[in-house]
Amino acid sequence: MQNSTQSVRRALTLLKAFDRATPPLGVTELAARVGLHKSTAYRLAVTLVAEGFLRQDPITGRYSLGDSLYRVAAGFVEQDPLMREGRPVLEALRDACGHMVSLAVLDEGQALFVLVVEATLPIRAAAMMAGDRLPLSVSAAGKVLLAGLSRAQADEMLRREGLPRLTPASLASRQQLMREIAAIHREGVGWSREEAVTGLLAISAPVRRAGRTVAAMSMACPTNLLTARSADQLARRLRAAADQLSEHLGA
Repeated sequence: MQNSTQSVRRALTLLKAFDRATPPLGVTELAARVGLHKSTAYRLAVTLVAEGFLRQDPITGRYSLGDSLYRVAAGFVEQDPLMREGRPVLEALRDACGHMVSLAVLDEGQALFVLVVEATLPIRAAAMMAGDRLPLSVSAAGKVLLAGLSRAQADEMLRREGLPRLTPASLASRQQLMREIAAIHREGVGWSREEAVTGLLAISAPVRRAGRTVAAMSMACPTNLLTARSADQLARRLRAAADQLSEHLGA
């Protein structure tokens, strides 16, 4: 039983080695990336190819994700309440404001964007796709997700992940970040003012289910399109949409 569990865990580790930015990998590269012996990685890859979760290029021998994952992903999108209920709420919010909107969840110490609805305005925020990640301390979504944790959990998360600086405006100290988290608790909305991308303001609000924050709903806006008043108006509209999704989830 232990060997079976270990094999499953290793196979899943192989799959997790691939993301949107990962090129096809040879077995040597794949083994090195996941920390397995080459022969072990090869045996697992052969099994995953046979089941359709990986594909192998017949010429180069390199591996990439296989078609079976499409079926799994489609089932997840249809069955997961956050994804199913979230899309129409995001689309309505985007149609009302024109800006890109998204849902992010906490995953491995980062904000993982699981659903993104593109802007309709001719001037748009920097492109983002589902599957993109941002550090918690620089993203509005990340700050909201941190605010949903206990103080001890947030401290431990920040101890592991640190405070990466992506722009000159990224927060430089934990004290600054904790002040912003306290403001999220008071106001129900978090901000990232050019901290992840220069020229981009992001606003985020918590989506709750069963009394806890399960996601962050965010809006990304080019700073040159906003005034302080219009940003506050967008924040109120975003918070209302996040509350609406929370109600759909049974909060």
